[in-house]
Amino acid sequence: MKRFALFLCVAVALMGGCKGKPKVLSAEDKLKAENLVSEAQFSMQIREYSRAEELYHKAIAIRGDYPEYWVALGMARRHQDKKDDARDAYKKALGLLEDRYADKKNEEDLGQKAWVMALLGHPDDAVKFLDKCLKEHPDSAYLKKMDD
Repeated sequence: MKRFALFLCVAVALMGGCKGKPKVLSAEDKLKAENLVSEAQFSMQIREYSRAEELYHKAIAIRGDYPEYWVALGMARRHQDKKDDARDAYKKALGLLEDRYADKKNEEDLGQKAWVMALLGHPDDAVKFLDKCLKEHPDSAYLKKMDD
């Protein structure tokens, strides 16, 4: 139960747009993507999932390198029972998280990867991956919180 609660905490972090290695954007494009995501998040809250999906698509067209946007797109699709499409979005997010971790070595990306693995229907693999990460990063407060 504690691990599930922590996965939900990671979801909130993902929806907030954790920073990775963003591509260079104009201030106008960055603001446009952020506004689209904000509107999509509101659409999710009021359960207009098809509208949210459309808005996340637009944001990804501008900023496709953010795994957080792909996870959110997958959630919008999942709420519409578009399971295969949701899975595709989660897989894209997984690849982006792996790339970002390889570049930045931020342990939060490992935790987010474990969460996305669970979203893909592999919670046992996610827990094993998290345990492995804790062995490699025993001092990580973030990973310890996920393991509680």
